[in-house]
Amino acid sequence: MVELCRSRGLTVDEGDALAYLESLADGSLGGLFAAQVVEHFQPGYLMRLLDVAFHALRPGSRLVLETLNPACWSAFFDSYIRDVTHAWPLHPDTLSFLVTAAGFQRIEVRYMTPYSPDHKLQRVSGGRDAALTPAGISMMETFNANVDCLNGQLFSNRDYAVIAERL
Repeated sequence: MVELCRSRGLTVDEGDALAYLESLADGSLGGLFAAQVVEHFQPGYLMRLLDVAFHALRPGSRLVLETLNPACWSAFFDSYIRDVTHAWPLHPDTLSFLVTAAGFQRIEVRYMTPYSPDHKLQRVSGGRDAALTPAGISMMETFNANVDCLNGQLFSNRDYAVIAERL
């Protein structure tokens, strides 16, 4: 990626994220974006990085951290655990808390990469011509409620981003 960016005329610094941020003057950054990175950091490193990032960013600038959503079981089991470089799964609530604890405000969680409805568990319907008894209607409603619950756990959004501002 470094070579690709340089081949397009972009300035690229390659190195340790924390060391780079520590080398910057307070308030010198206008924004910080990291995609599919924070899940590779140990918790202590991540907390230190957020603290240093807070000071490196100037007031009014934003921090955007995009990562795999471990609250989506399919994303966790299909993607997260396959990559041996992943160090720590970050639930959206956890990452939001850590960003808040570092001093950031106006925290927003934006969910992305939804599963196609065609790949989710399907609900059942009684159909127009089905003469369902009250017990049959109750079973169908219970089944569909369970399908909705499972789809919410198994097949929600695969990724999310925490967006925060340094005020």
